[in-house]
Amino acid sequence: ANATHEVINATLHTLLAATTKLVAPTPPKPILPVQTGVQAQQEEQSSGMTIFFSLLVIAICIILVHLLIEYRLHFLPESVAVVSLGILMGAFIKIIEAQKLANWKEEEMFRPNMFFLLLLPPIIFESGYSLHKGNFFQNIGSIILFSVFGTAISAFIVGGGIYFLGRADVIYKLNMTDSFAFGSLISAVDPVATIAIFNALNVDPVLNMLVFGESILNDAVSIVLTNTAEGLTRENMSDVSGWQTFLQALGYFLKMFFGSAALGTLTGLISALISFFNFGDIYHIDLRKTPSLEFGMMIIFAYLPYGLAEGISLSGIMAILFSGIVMSHYTHHNLSPVTQILMQQTLRTVAFMCETCVFAFLGLSIFSFPHKFEMSFVIWCIV
Repeated sequence: ANATHEVINATLHTLLAATTKLVAPTPPKPILPVQTGVQAQQEEQSSGMTIFFSLLVIAICIILVHLLIEYRLHFLPESVAVVSLGILMGAFIKIIEAQKLANWKEEEMFRPNMFFLLLLPPIIFESGYSLHKGNFFQNIGSIILFSVFGTAISAFIVGGGIYFLGRADVIYKLNMTDSFAFGSLISAVDPVATIAIFNALNVDPVLNMLVFGESILNDAVSIVLTNTAEGLTRENMSDVSGWQTFLQALGYFLKMFFGSAALGTLTGLISALISFFNFGDIYHIDLRKTPSLEFGMMIIFAYLPYGLAEGISLSGIMAILFSGIVMSHYTHHNLSPVTQILMQQTLRTVAFMCETCVFAFLGLSIFSFPHKFEMSFVIWCIV
């Protein structure tokens, strides 16, 4: 019995040692350093100047848009006017920096996180909240056709063109994987510019819906194609056949598309359920009696799907779009009249300010950093 017990213990130790070697321990998540003292004070001052500079730019752009509306200058779209104003402001700042009168490099820098986490969600959610749902779902087949096949065709044409032009020494030479990854990434249409320009021109509602819907849904297609192209360079993909790669890409796309849409829809239904509870005075929780709290709850649900989708590697744009559509159809009618008006006006105002900030900093970026015009710049001209 003792001998058997020792054999069993030795076997368990051997299996445990082998398992430990096969399964690598999960590395702890690093904790970012916290700035204190003088560094924290400098960071606070820099952030304060950035906020001041951004609000100043938005205020000037609001005055410009008011003048366009007041004098009925409809031939000049608001987005073009704001970008032009940003270019003029960037040139003025460049002159000041050249004369060594001030240095606003830190303030005029447009950070990616600022766009994706602060500016983009209100724009997309307001578009879904004020979306004409009849036109969208009546043309859902055409929208999906343009967003899936159109984006794929654009990605292959741009990626193939970059690859073959590089081989011909016309532009900077890239390998096939990098070329198609760039083509996939650049094929996603910018919904911010599309929404602003089409609203300014008052185009046909069906055309507006087709382009807007395609510009929203092609985000998932672009992400799938880009990740697929990057995945081909991994070592474990060398033995994977083309058919298996296609199936993996298809599965990833279905997860991205339907997962993001389901997450946004579920969040919108939960908000509608909570507002229905408020309306029916169930559980003795009625936020309709306090419009400020009710409005705060709706703002939380407006941002909730975007953060959750991005955190679990889904498309935050699609999630917040479908959440806005569901909330406008179900949740909006359960809110108090004060909150209904407050939601509509607040979303429109915040979306306008975010769009204005994006276009203004787009013009500022021309003079923000030195540009090196070389043959690789032809890539951007071709695109």
